[in-house]
Amino acid sequence: MSSPKNVHLVKEYIKTFIATDVVFPGTPPRKWGVEFSRSELNAIYSGLKFVIRKAHPLQDRAMISAFEEIHESVPMDLHWFLYDYWREVVFILDLYPDLGDSYPTTYSTKLPYQGWHWYQPA
Repeated sequence: MSSPKNVHLVKEYIKTFIATDVVFPGTPPRKWGVEFSRSELNAIYSGLKFVIRKAHPLQDRAMISAFEEIHESVPMDLHWFLYDYWREVVFILDLYPDLGDSYPTTYSTKLPYQGWHWYQPA
């Protein structure tokens, strides 16, 4: 899973490199000369993976299959995918405005899985 910041990074990436119109009010483009780091690009990929799950399986079939073809380790694949399908991604993000807040953050690997309990610990 990924954090809500990932969806914000998707918006920032689209605004910085692709969309010249105001598609996400309140999301400014990245300043000139400030690159997206490798970890940010991986976070964008994770955020997109979550956004693509909200796509319509028949109507957005081309976008879904194109996303399945890109590799997380190749930033240019991610860039060209967004260049081709940014309008569809923006449409999905507009349909689900709280999408970034509606999915769990990453789980800590330092703590072992505790399981679910139906009772309150004393």
